[in-house]
Amino acid sequence: MPGKAKRKYDGELMRFNKKIKRPLKLIKEILPQEYDQELIVQKFKYFYPNEWRIMEERYQLYFEKDNFLVKKGKKRRYRPLNAKDYLLNLPQVKGWLSQKGKLRHKDNFDLELQQQRLEKFKTKRIAKIKKFQAKIKKNKKKVQDIEPLYIDAFIAAYHQRGISTEGKVEIVNELIKYNSEKINEFFYKLNDAERNDQIRIMAFKHLQSLGKYVKLRKKFKGKKKYYMTEKSDFNMTPIDLWERISNDNIQNKKVFDVFISHSLINKDIVNKVIKSLNNQNLNAYCDWLSDNDFLKRKLVSDYTKMVLKKRLEQSKSLLLLKSNESLNSEWVSFELDYFKSLEKPIYYIGLDDCKNNRLNSYEKLDYNFDEYYISKLNIKSENN
Repeated sequence: MPGKAKRKYDGELMRFNKKIKRPLKLIKEILPQEYDQELIVQKFKYFYPNEWRIMEERYQLYFEKDNFLVKKGKKRRYRPLNAKDYLLNLPQVKGWLSQKGKLRHKDNFDLELQQQRLEKFKTKRIAKIKKFQAKIKKNKKKVQDIEPLYIDAFIAAYHQRGISTEGKVEIVNELIKYNSEKINEFFYKLNDAERNDQIRIMAFKHLQSLGKYVKLRKKFKGKKKYYMTEKSDFNMTPIDLWERISNDNIQNKKVFDVFISHSLINKDIVNKVIKSLNNQNLNAYCDWLSDNDFLKRKLVSDYTKMVLKKRLEQSKSLLLLKSNESLNSEWVSFELDYFKSLEKPIYYIGLDDCKNNRLNSYEKLDYNFDEYYISKLNIKSENN
């Protein structure tokens, strides 16, 4: 088995080497007359940030796998090179850095041609980088960049003996709402070792959507057991969530720093507020993001209110996105009245004032929310 795993690693390495041949060729064409290894690394990192990140993540992944083997009393299997050493040890790059390579480059150097290539290349690469970054940003729009304390309880519940496929899917659906080192490590383990096809693919797709370096683990060989192919569509309703909460399910273990009360009309601003809260290590609750698998607009009922009451109880504070729409919202009134009865702190952000009087352009919104409004909320994090 170790021999097979190492061969798979070597094959993957060869494919990656082939993949970056063209990027290296293009980098070579824009190098100045004089260069050294630091300049090559700098240029590659600048023009190919995603490839560089993959090289770093790939190193970290296999470095940790080697450490795991050592802890188990086995020999290191992969011995990966860090990103810089990997790049500088590629045959093409070693050739550039050799004395002959530098002399050949210097003799054939044409400053005018190099400048033309550089400008053209820079324009194309920056456009591609921005496009990729926009894609990842869109994928992360509904993901909170924080690690809530209850994550440990969820991961422990996943490994409980006898847990159903539906139970595992529920936990995976909850964890993909957050982005943290511990959660990503958990998904890497699922991609490597989870025998259920549906869950393994869910883990892979989530990591891929975040732009992480990941390779989908192939299906396990041998006789297929029912568990390996079992699927759950996880088509849930508010009553399903309430029953889980009532039965002391994992849903009962959640805790939030901030419950965001708002009108659906103002939903575009919610993600910006959540990112600002996350920057201060605050975990936010928003019904259509945090409970999207259960609370669906077309299924609103008394159970929806019962669930929201529980989420309000699980929240340390409430943040009202104050606008004409929210002040006239029946749901916002319900949330404010109930939270007031809990005698917990209520804060607000005046969206109308913010948009009309304090900001000159929409682009400034992130900055002003962070510095002016959110900093004045004085909300304590669950992690403090």
